[in-house]
Amino acid sequence: MPDTDERLDRIEQRLDSVDDSVGEGRRELAGLREEVAGLRGLPEEVRNLRQQVQRLDVLGEARDEKIRLIAEVQSHHGMQLERITKDLEPLREIRDFIRTVADDHERRITALEKHTNQ
Repeated sequence: MPDTDERLDRIEQRLDSVDDSVGEGRRELAGLREEVAGLRGLPEEVRNLRQQVQRLDVLGEARDEKIRLIAEVQSHHGMQLERITKDLEPLREIRDFIRTVADDHERRITALEKHTNQ
């Protein structure tokens, strides 16, 4: 019966080989299941990313609006400062006027004091 034993040994070897192949197939299947599970989560991640991009767009638009408003205010203030500067230009001349009047005033007081003391 050595012939039968040899056959049984070969059958056992083939069964072991099939068992190894089935085990490897199961591992590959488990890996594929993990990949598919990861792919199923992608639409949610893409949706979250899309929402974040939309929020960033809204924030960017708000920032642009604030910058525009600040530029308008600065421009308005610049025009107001120019007008004030122009309106104050005559005050430069008043300094000379006051100096002249003050000197003349001092002479008048001195003359008046001399006249009263006599």
